[in-house]
Amino acid sequence: MTQPEPSRRRRRGLLGALLGLTVVTLGAGVFSLAIFTDSAASTGSFATGTIDITSNPSVLFNVSGMMPGDENTQALTIANAGTATLRYAMVSAATNLLGSTLLLEVKDLGTDCATFDGTTVVGPTVLNGALIGDVAPGDQGSDRTLSAATNEVLCFKVSLPKATGNGLKGATSAVTFTFSAEQTANNP
Repeated sequence: MTQPEPSRRRRRGLLGALLGLTVVTLGAGVFSLAIFTDSAASTGSFATGTIDITSNPSVLFNVSGMMPGDENTQALTIANAGTATLRYAMVSAATNLLGSTLLLEVKDLGTDCATFDGTTVVGPTVLNGALIGDVAPGDQGSDRTLSAATNEVLCFKVSLPKATGNGLKGATSAVTFTFSAEQTANNP
């Protein structure tokens, strides 16, 4: 027997509605599934190191009335106020003929600068152009090294040779000691 058309339509409509409700229910179920989540973050910061060479006192010598055979010794503190190890060298520049006649000798502290019994760093050599180490970049093996936040005392002795002639009577000379520093890390 064939069923009447309205009953079939009703069943189809009911079946369609039921199917639609099933899809909606399944969709809602999928979206309501709860899962646990978590996350973590790590941070960092970077800062560069410093090298900071200083010398103290800023006026090392102020000598007048020198006579042949005289010498004057002064202490100079070289410091690394930076956060990384540095390597340094020094060059002196003195003026006039007197600057090329005076002799420079530098020693590390030893007992004290008055005793001048430390290990020789340079000299005796002519004051003008005297070198400690090598001011060229890189390690030449003769440069001096200072760790971060440390210092060393060097004793500088300048002398006028006994054989200095009358041509230098009343002469004057100015001198500048220039200290050049560079990092040691990653700098062969």
